[in-house]
Amino acid sequence: MDPRQLRIFNALYDTGSITGASDIERCAPSVVAHHLANLEHRLGMALFERSRRGVVPTAAGQKFHLHAVSILRAIDSAESDMRDTADHLSGRIVLGLAFSAVTAFGVALMRRVAEEHPDLQLEMAESVSGATIDALLAADTDLAVAFNPPRDSRLSLQPLLEEDMICIGRHDIIGEAGKPITLDEFLSRRFVLPRRGPRGRPMADDVDVQKRLEHHASMFSQNVTAAVMYVNSGLGLGLGTQANLHYGAYAPGVVGRPIADRTITRTMHLCLRNDAPVSRAMAYMRETILTCVSAEIALGRWPCRSAI
Repeated sequence: MDPRQLRIFNALYDTGSITGASDIERCAPSVVAHHLANLEHRLGMALFERSRRGVVPTAAGQKFHLHAVSILRAIDSAESDMRDTADHLSGRIVLGLAFSAVTAFGVALMRRVAEEHPDLQLEMAESVSGATIDALLAADTDLAVAFNPPRDSRLSLQPLLEEDMICIGRHDIIGEAGKPITLDEFLSRRFVLPRRGPRGRPMADDVDVQKRLEHHASMFSQNVTAAVMYVNSGLGLGLGTQANLHYGAYAPGVVGRPIADRTITRTMHLCLRNDAPVSRAMAYMRETILTCVSAEIALGRWPCRSAI
């Protein structure tokens, strides 16, 4: 197989039609069909099911897509890395970021990249940490910044900072701002929790606390914006950090209360795949992230305990 076959396969996977793939690859539909037939013959299995509406990936096609994406990203990275020098970076970097990371240093990161290496394409994918790690393992992103990532032999994890979770809510329902609240009192209120399951990382390291949070939650969300809207609208409380309040993640009038009898912490990590070659662009992005996080901590804008 060759890169052209893989790109045509990905175009088919993304568009669901031979016509759509031919438009993306700028070739005739017959060329798309020819390359697909050759690829399926080489692999000895059908990658798509044909229908009047287009093509649908088979189980084998879904599995092969993970490999195709990883191979093509490696090819693109290799080509740009060979062209790059220390003073000039090009190509494309996809960075997966937890919501808190975007609000804290997203602008500073974008500004540095634009000023220092304008030919480097930066794509930022924001999501809950569980989905961010899934995307990294699937090779959809090059690097990730996530909270409480799993201990996985496929990942290289560098701790950046640790911060305490607090109760967050609108002033009219949370009570006196800054006044400690017990975990039992928090659990008795309506609150939103990041979605449990494979896409959600545990909010608490303590298994018992995590189980209690999941049992009492009124709403689960794997969309951070939805969780913020839940709190902003006064539907209930949430768990967040002082940094979330400082960086304006919530609406005016949303305040915090520390949890008095249990310390719920989370640790932010810079995450890379162990099997991914480190290009000049990736090395630069890693150092730039460390610089941006360190600056926010040193300036006192990010209340936390530094791990850098």
